Amino acid sequence: MIVFKKGFHISLSFIIFWFLIFIIALLLILFLFDVLTGPKWESVIPGLLTGFIIAIFQAFLSWYEFKEMDEYHELKIRKILPDRKNPLYYGNLISKARKEIKIQGVTAERFLRDFANDNPNAPENEKLLFQAFARNVKVTLLIANKDWLDSEDDKLKAAAAEPKLKSLSDKYTDSFQYTEYEHAPTHSIVMIDEECIVGPIFPNISSMYTPAIHLKNDSQFAKYYVEYFDNEWNRWKNSPKK
Repeated sequence: MIVFKKGFHISLSFIIFWFLIFIIALLLILFLFDVLTGPKWESVIPGLLTGFIIAIFQAFLSWYEFKEMDEYHELKIRKILPDRKNPLYYGNLISKARKEIKIQGVTAERFLRDFANDNPNAPENEKLLFQAFARNVKVTLLIANKDWLDSEDDKLKAAAAEPKLKSLSDKYTDSFQYTEYEHAPTHSIVMIDEECIVGPIFPNISSMYTPAIHLKNDSQFAKYYVEYFDNEWNRWKNSPKK
């Protein structure tokens, strides 16, 4: 939570900082020039000085913390995720989608398994994609062509996802579309309305175990991912699927 607006909290911190410096200097001067004398002041002054020095240190830490919070706020970062294996986190965003869901990844197998389960007995949280279709949400997927997948695990996932992708594409012609890019996977991008979760894709490491950043997709940080997705889609959208 941003406690003060930029410019105000920094100025206030500096005012507090310099006020404490002034008080400490004033007490030292008065004490050194014997303005404050007597046993009472001799015991009080050291305690006051210690308290003011601690207060200065705390004021500095607060200013530093506010500065860091401001940087996060400017980049519109919502959360830094240590991994991407929690379907509930993504499911919460999908359940709120009203316009579009755009995803670029490796195979989309996990996404379909978690949110496009057409088994009648499946729990509702595994049918969130169908609920999104019912709200007229447009879903666009960019996945890697299987010829560019190195690991056997990814190839198996691609084979498992393929019939599901074709089925959704045939059934939800106005709401669902996907295509394949022909290069090694490098970025994981999930855009849900105004929300964006981005992270790297490393060779031979499942993306579900790598970190990601959740932020607003109009932030300075996210805009390059948004542009990248759009360029990739425009480049590969008419490519034949192998």
